[in-house]
Amino acid sequence: MKKPNRNALCNCGSGKKHKICCGQKTKEQLFWDWFSSKSVQYLYFENDQKRLFEELGKELQAVDDNLSFEFSPALSNGKREFVITAQGIKKSFPAVTKLVTAAPSFPNWIIVAFRQPHLDYTRIEYLNIQFDFDDVFFLYGKSNGKVDLDLHIRGYQGAYGWEEAIFLLLDKIIGEFDTEMKIGRISFKQLNVSDIPNLYPITELPNIIN
Repeated sequence: MKKPNRNALCNCGSGKKHKICCGQKTKEQLFWDWFSSKSVQYLYFENDQKRLFEELGKELQAVDDNLSFEFSPALSNGKREFVITAQGIKKSFPAVTKLVTAAPSFPNWIIVAFRQPHLDYTRIEYLNIQFDFDDVFFLYGKSNGKVDLDLHIRGYQGAYGWEEAIFLLLDKIIGEFDTEMKIGRISFKQLNVSDIPNLYPITELPNIIN
């Protein structure tokens, strides 16, 4: 994108020069200005999902290359959650925090930093991989202030996509932030049913982490 001429009229339509209008704003403020103008469209994104999601992805990546998003279903009060995620990439965590901190108040949106735990969503589906929380067990140790995990997974094959699916599981169990900041080494293996009495169910992981 061509950089605006600082002495030209600002393209936001204010009638002011760019240098004394949007040229003074941070990239976080510019993002929220843009989202404010589109917030109603995104509340009903199902009407034009592909275009709107592509547009939102580009705007977030103008703030930081690793930022992405998730929307909740419409809540009982008519609002939606707008989750801003760094996709588990630690170096972009400050960008998430900074962007969410800069967010104004929206009547129909709840702005959330990082994927939060959702123990009510107990199934993982990624590519052709599917498993439930009750298919995953673990043992753990602690080193360097973090929790190391040996994960025992029913049906685990080690094929492409499994690592990503496991991280989606951990995000749902303990949230994106704690997955990156509190989990150390992770190993994966196929579950041997006879080992289950000596293992912890994955739903116990929040108690270990906290």
